[in-house]
Amino acid sequence: MSWLKERERGGAALRLMAWIARNAGWHVSYVLLYPVTAYFMLSAPARQREAVRCFQRRALGRRPRWLDEWRQYFAFAATMLDRVYLLQGKTKGFEISVTGLDELDARIDAGHGCVLLGAHLGSFTAMRALADRGCPVEVMAFMYEANAALANAVFSALSREKAELVVPLGQPDSMLRAKECLERGGLVGILADRRPAVGEDRVVPVPFLGAVAPFPAGPHILAAVLKAPVMLAFGIWKGPRRYEIVFEPFADQVVLNRATREADLRESAMRYAARLEEVARAYPGNWFNFYDFWEEMDDVPSSSGQGVVARRAVLGLPFLAPSFVARPAWAQGGGLEAVMAALAATRRTEAVFEESKAIAGLADMLPSRGTLLWQAPSTLEKRVVEPFEERVTVSGDRLVYERPERGMREEVNLDQAPEVRAMVEAIRSTLAGDLPMLRRHYEVSFEGSVPDWTIRLSPLSVRVRAVVQRVEIRGSGGMIRRFETVGNESSVMRISPRP
Repeated sequence: MSWLKERERGGAALRLMAWIARNAGWHVSYVLLYPVTAYFMLSAPARQREAVRCFQRRALGRRPRWLDEWRQYFAFAATMLDRVYLLQGKTKGFEISVTGLDELDARIDAGHGCVLLGAHLGSFTAMRALADRGCPVEVMAFMYEANAALANAVFSALSREKAELVVPLGQPDSMLRAKECLERGGLVGILADRRPAVGEDRVVPVPFLGAVAPFPAGPHILAAVLKAPVMLAFGIWKGPRRYEIVFEPFADQVVLNRATREADLRESAMRYAARLEEVARAYPGNWFNFYDFWEEMDDVPSSSGQGVVARRAVLGLPFLAPSFVARPAWAQGGGLEAVMAALAATRRTEAVFEESKAIAGLADMLPSRGTLLWQAPSTLEKRVVEPFEERVTVSGDRLVYERPERGMREEVNLDQAPEVRAMVEAIRSTLAGDLPMLRRHYEVSFEGSVPDWTIRLSPLSVRVRAVVQRVEIRGSGGMIRRFETVGNESSVMRISPRP
């Protein structure tokens, strides 16, 4: 479930609160936050309340109480009230402390501009108020605003000038405006925790609060393209009109090397998510993503943190499933059943592959090559030898991902990653020639005949479809010639069996 699909509520209430704030003052408005918060919390959709509780369980490490949920709704309402005053430059009575300003000043003094990666945690407006106090350079915020049209309209009316400094992501001139701001030595703020919608924009599944969550790759790609220093920035609400602004160095520059671009992108997203997790645990009331952040409510419960490796690894493992010569058991007539029968007769086989992978937002194809192995009844292995060494092995109920040059080895229990198990079992079912089991996980279509055939697989699981939308396998006779996946990471693999 995407946050974009969540209906925005409370346009009239926001306009009323803005009017009261301007005419009755902050103290009266703050008192009114209690009934307003109670109304929005008690009338919130059940899915939203459950999403809040899900976050609280992970952030607190225990079952959340009613007060924990209240604090999150109330903190959000309080920052909305404060926003009315901060946008108008009325900061009297506000206490805003700053940590890490020296590091930011050093980057400003260098004159090259800086990218600030923030999140929907606390108040980005409080950071703007800090800039209004005397920041010597331009500050421009980039964010996805489609789901907050009512709120944006209300707050834009309070400050037209500041509204023009908020640039919607995804517009044709967004990249140009960011580049120009940096060239003037300015600061470009990007909220890097929320993607536009499921199936849109490139995402990187990484560990977050003990489970896998999809983080947008766009902010990291944008930072790499802009070639500017990057810092993290959080505006933490700590009580009535009290904020702590935190700036932290993140990277002198986000670099996505051509040969290791995918790994570099994932590493950047993982470092961002790891720090965001620390801040979210320390200030859970400041978490303002009121939606199914882990995208687990449309299907099976979310897998454990191990799933990050499993999701990535399983994307590679489908190349094993039908990617070998089906040896003597090929029937000369028939269609899909004949292909499955041939696969069932193959107990062990090896092949070499060359793969080209395309990632949304990146212009270049990522090439790789290596070997594939299937050993009945349950062992699959994909070994990449170029451009770097990588190995994914599934045996029984365990999945192991290894990256020797970085000393990485992660093991996943498939019983704790149900959506990954579904993908793995579908792969095994193909290798085993078990068509009934394959159809439990995929919609299967078949075209052609034994001399020239195509199999297409469409995942039935919503969670699997979020990663891989379609698999197409082409072959002739007893040999797979081409294997293509279409999804977050679309790829084409050409396979040649070993003698």
